[in-house]
Amino acid sequence: MRLKIILAHKAEIIVPWDYQYAIQQWIYQTISRADDTLATMLHDQGYTYEGKSFKLFSFGPWHSFPFRAIPNEGIKFKSPNSEIEVAFVLPSVLSSFVSGLFQDQQHSFYYKGGIIIPITTQKIEILHEPLFIDGPQTYTIKTGARISIKVEGIDNPQYIGPDHPEYHQRFVANLIHKHKASLENKSTNIAASDITMKVISDYKTQKINVHKDGHHIEMIGYKYDLTLSAPASVHRTLYYGGAGEECSMGMGWVDVLKE
Repeated sequence: MRLKIILAHKAEIIVPWDYQYAIQQWIYQTISRADDTLATMLHDQGYTYEGKSFKLFSFGPWHSFPFRAIPNEGIKFKSPNSEIEVAFVLPSVLSSFVSGLFQDQQHSFYYKGGIIIPITTQKIEILHEPLFIDGPQTYTIKTGARISIKVEGIDNPQYIGPDHPEYHQRFVANLIHKHKASLENKSTNIAASDITMKVISDYKTQKINVHKDGHHIEMIGYKYDLTLSAPASVHRTLYYGGAGEECSMGMGWVDVLKE
């Protein structure tokens, strides 16, 4: 299920470009208010499949209208309201998140340089699920989908784009692993041969900087439109769980394109 969360705050706030880590931590804290054990499990290990770990939630861009992009600072929200969409693959996590929101609707985001943005959760909307059927569906990736490979002799992951010969294979493999990590899909027989992915637009690079545990991490993803032919259950996993890696960090948010 997806939620649209309407936030209230001061007008003219400037949201730093790299706001994603703060949003992720807010989601963990919100779940923790209702179910501390679940929040700790999600934060520390997530849901696993073949040694890989997945948080099985995603969130879209934080936005408001009108706005103004300010170089080297962030996005100025001229309105006293903004919104963000959050999605969960598993209903139990969604229930805990919503319960946590209603228990305490006030929060403050803290950013590097002493920036503090207090917000109040003003309204929550449950978004209608698209009709998913077996076969092709068209999507747009609104926040960069991160796909990486390990290169011998280099410690950090190397990010690849849609023009890389391994990109499509790794995109599909990540989606299958994410799908099977869900408790309700662990016994599924979905294989790579059941899924076809095709990029149908030009792509744009997006960088997300994360300041975590004293380290600066730069992640690179790519935004584009794509068609995916797959079973309906896999479409549902992509729509709620996101495309590629680090979707719980605000990467790989997808929307269905209306034909």
